[in-house]
Amino acid sequence: MPAVTLVLPFYRNVGMLQRQLAEFEHYPPDGVRLIVVDDGSPEPARDVVLRYASPDLRARLHLYRITVDIPWNREGARNLGATKADTDWVVHVDIDHVLPAPAAARLVEYDPSPDFWYRFARYRNGAADETRQKDPLPTDAAFGAVKPHIDSYLITRDMYWDVGGYDEDFAGVLGGGTDFLKRLERRYGAPLMLPRDVVLHVYTRHVIPDASDRWLSRSKERGKQIQQRKGGTLKKPDRPLRFPWVREL
Repeated sequence: MPAVTLVLPFYRNVGMLQRQLAEFEHYPPDGVRLIVVDDGSPEPARDVVLRYASPDLRARLHLYRITVDIPWNREGARNLGATKADTDWVVHVDIDHVLPAPAAARLVEYDPSPDFWYRFARYRNGAADETRQKDPLPTDAAFGAVKPHIDSYLITRDMYWDVGGYDEDFAGVLGGGTDFLKRLERRYGAPLMLPRDVVLHVYTRHVIPDASDRWLSRSKERGKQIQQRKGGTLKKPDRPLRFPWVREL
């Protein structure tokens, strides 16, 4: 496969970003391009990158910062990353999902079809925290297979924008990604699974205390209200990038 861009949103997860950077150091430098989008975090990603990334990694990592703090603006962060990706293929993951370096190398060797999009097999790293109670593992299991994450995937940039990207009407609420995934499946069908050695490791707070968000409400009620106002039509959104942003690295 030609080079792929990995897009990683960041919001206050300093320890988790440090862990991601440590893995990025070992990615194939010509095969995986890296975009981190700081979603207006009070603890800037730039400080973390400058402190923990090697000069070589800093030279090949692009860092963008949304300059307003919109809670749960993952839709905007992913759209910004997808806009700035300059490869045909893009990987979107959440901050607590690490693509291990051997899996990144294997992904670069893989030859996906541009007619499909793909999900990753996934393993939980750490005992279950409050966000992982539904995993099909004992809560105290330190490592094991869990279901693929619905919102971590490999996709072509053209396919992403063909369905409109994420709807930024959902910026500020948890759960807006479902609308995008429904549009994607309606247009391109269900995703295929990548080879089982192209995996993601999802970290829990028992391993990295800020692996997932600890500051914002996890209620999905506002998201449901927005969807109800839209009438469930799954209309292709318009006007992406409705916020100010800058490139920092």
